[in-house]
Amino acid sequence: MRRSESLTKVLLAAGAISGGGAFVVGHLAVAGTPPATLGALRYILATGLFGLLLGFSRGAKRIPRGADALRILGMGLAVVAGYNLLFLEGLRLAPAADGGLIVPGSAPTFSILLGWALLRERPRNRALIGSALAGAGILAIFAAAGGLGDALPGRRLGDLLYLAGGSMWGIFNVLARGFQGRVHPLPANAYAAGVGLAVLLPLALLTEGPAGFSSLTPATLLEAAYLAVFATVLLLWANVRGVERLGVARAAPFAYLAPLAAVAGGVLVLGERISGLELLGG
Repeated sequence: MRRSESLTKVLLAAGAISGGGAFVVGHLAVAGTPPATLGALRYILATGLFGLLLGFSRGAKRIPRGADALRILGMGLAVVAGYNLLFLEGLRLAPAADGGLIVPGSAPTFSILLGWALLRERPRNRALIGSALAGAGILAIFAAAGGLGDALPGRRLGDLLYLAGGSMWGIFNVLARGFQGRVHPLPANAYAAGVGLAVLLPLALLTEGPAGFSSLTPATLLEAAYLAVFATVLLLWANVRGVERLGVARAAPFAYLAPLAAVAGGVLVLGERISGLELLGG
């Protein structure tokens, strides 16, 4: 195994674990901050950090054009704007552990199936079996929450938002694979973050106004900083680099590491209770 491939896998694992921690930190943050405001703050910080990294990088500043520019537009709309809003709103309605199991459990399946349908990357039988097991696990999590018919309406909606968020990651991964090495991961993530911020910031100002930012507490700023540095910059860069180097089918399963961090944090930090059926589903 080449060293670069091993480092790519380590990077994917670190990004996935950071993403799992985002459910715990995000749950704490949305308790006192509206999702749109928190999302905008997250990407103000993340876009600035991406810009700094881009400024110090060599040979990675070419502005993508044509189809690659459209891919970056789609990545920004799907994950930076779309997933961020779905994820944060879901945290207001359902336990963090639900999200930590549903999003990482569904994202690889969406990635694999979309990659197969759109990129003609036929997954290995092992990947298909894993996707089938992930689907069964998500159904078990919904059952543990009371099922689609009997669960509390808020929690049921929150879990569905998490599932929709998983589909956003599937779109993101397929779009990133389409670069085929033409676009460096750093500018790809920097420009995608800028696209998402162009959606999130006006939305936050329209819904909450400037007061939404002036009333932020030091704790919220620290939580937003974690979401920006670890659950955005590291996570997005790791995903783009991993998909580019390994392909969708080989990179997607690393997302299964995120539930470990999310469930452990939900239990130890938030005091959430996890049923045996939920653990079986995860």
